[in-house]
Amino acid sequence: MDALVEIANRAIADYGFRQVVLWSPDDVIERWKLPPGQAEILHGTVVRALEALPIPVEPRDIPDEQARLAELIRAASEGPH
Repeated sequence: MDALVEIANRAIADYGFRQVVLWSPDDVIERWKLPPGQAEILHGTVVRALEALPIPVEPRDIPDEQARLAELIRAASEGPH
């Protein structure tokens, strides 16, 4: 899950990278060599959460959004995908 959290953290802080994750998630999955379960979480939980973020995320809000998304990723990894 560390790779997913790292991807999400970067996407929250860097709008250009967020666009890559949103528009080319399969490229991100391939580049980061994510296993199928994590790929499913990226396609679902991570993409939905990133789509809901403001453009851009205000610098003061980045740590809170990163913590929130990390928790969503952890919860998704513990439940059915």
